[in-house]
Amino acid sequence: MNQEEINNLLALTAIDAITPDEIQSVEELASSSPEIEKELRSLRDTAATLAYTEPSLDVPAGLKQRLFKRIQQETEARDFVALRSGELQWKPHPVKGLMMAVLKVDRENREISALIRAEVTVDYPSHRHATGEEIFMLEGELIDRGVTYKAGDYLYSKAGSVHTPVAIAGCMFFVKTSLDDNFL
Repeated sequence: MNQEEINNLLALTAIDAITPDEIQSVEELASSSPEIEKELRSLRDTAATLAYTEPSLDVPAGLKQRLFKRIQQETEARDFVALRSGELQWKPHPVKGLMMAVLKVDRENREISALIRAEVTVDYPSHRHATGEEIFMLEGELIDRGVTYKAGDYLYSKAGSVHTPVAIAGCMFFVKTSLDDNFL
């Protein structure tokens, strides 16, 4: 990574314009270099003071109340989430041959819930679970630890467990797992 790329990452980190995982990586980089850590601290200080450099604006009557009402409505709306099948956004999974539709990401608990679909038969890489993983089979077949699972079957792998499942072409399943699982 060249200096320009590092500077760009530091600036994006200072204004929280990248994902929490990316911010953590940049902070780890900064902790290993006093110069980078000093630059990141300086950029964060600058970003924190920017709002105070502009003169105050006169706020139209009622705007503050309308904004707070909208924030409250959006917060209340998040208490319930529903996705219709036509709203699912299928994207390539990091493992080639699989597609995934993310249903929910819980950054606080470091968990993800998703649907996984095998376009072709895929030997999923061996991986270790940071927390328990739940799989509920919806279609087709998944082979795990020498057993073939079909629609309606449920699998649970506890934290620390390692496995290398095989998704047979056409299978689809629901999975809830950790964002911190590690490929081996």
